[in-house]
Amino acid sequence: MGMAKILIIDDDDSNRESLEMYFTEEGHEVITAETGRKGIKRYEENLADAVILDIRLPDMDGFEVLQHLKDIDSEVRVILITAFHDDQTIKKAFERGAFSYIKKPIDLGDFEAVISRALSVAAESRGAKAEKSRSIPITAKHLN
Repeated sequence: MGMAKILIIDDDDSNRESLEMYFTEEGHEVITAETGRKGIKRYEENLADAVILDIRLPDMDGFEVLQHLKDIDSEVRVILITAFHDDQTIKKAFERGAFSYIKKPIDLGDFEAVISRALSVAAESRGAKAEKSRSIPITAKHLN
């Protein structure tokens, strides 16, 4: 995994700090927020490559935060953290556009696999956008 920007939105201090430490040690830039509103604001300020979002937050429902993030950037990769293992929650997560989900307690092996998938999709997406923006001027030039 190359260096990526990861936003962690979780009101649980120990979860947030553990994840921040883990990703920082992996060489990533980490931004954190303890509420949904702060998380949305931080995302607007620093479009992250991936967002790790707890479903249960003190000020907003995680699904509501997910919707706001999707409104800002439809391609945002959001990984939901949930203590609820029921099919309804998981179905709702995917219907709302979550990239994936992780069940609490977090298994680091599973988590690494999910986050590395999200980051490689983010990198491919960035590469495709860069390629597209490079080719547009050439195409436009040929049309004149």
